[in-house]
Amino acid sequence: MLRSVAGTGRDFTTRATDAGVNLTGQLTLAPLVVELASYVVTLDGEELDLSPRQVELLALFLGAPRKVWSRDQLHWICWGDTAPSRRVDVQLCRLRAKTGMDLFRNVRDRGWALRPAASGSARADRSVSSRRRRGRPGAAG
Repeated sequence: MLRSVAGTGRDFTTRATDAGVNLTGQLTLAPLVVELASYVVTLDGEELDLSPRQVELLALFLGAPRKVWSRDQLHWICWGDTAPSRRVDVQLCRLRAKTGMDLFRNVRDRGWALRPAASGSARADRSVSSRRRRGRPGAAG
């Protein structure tokens, strides 16, 4: 049975609030802006094509920038269950790819946190990552 995005959003915000995260208003990590009410994320003023889960994950990290989130916590808040899977890893990887920013850091044996230096130039990061993927000369290791 499929749930609607609107229903998922209400469940997500309730679980995030229960976890102590305030997601009201605009959430910002320059140059990223998350509008959770409309599920819109912009980077340097351009709207990104993100899934609802990716928007929720990003909002959660921006709403509690110093918190370390375990896989179980992220599963519960974003998906409403704690079934063992790699979906958190996959979505964080996709967020890195779509934003061109290295937003998250792994905290060994604990989970993930928002990377403090994530607010660098996203456009410059994207051009470097595209050179790396294509294996162009001059790309850093």
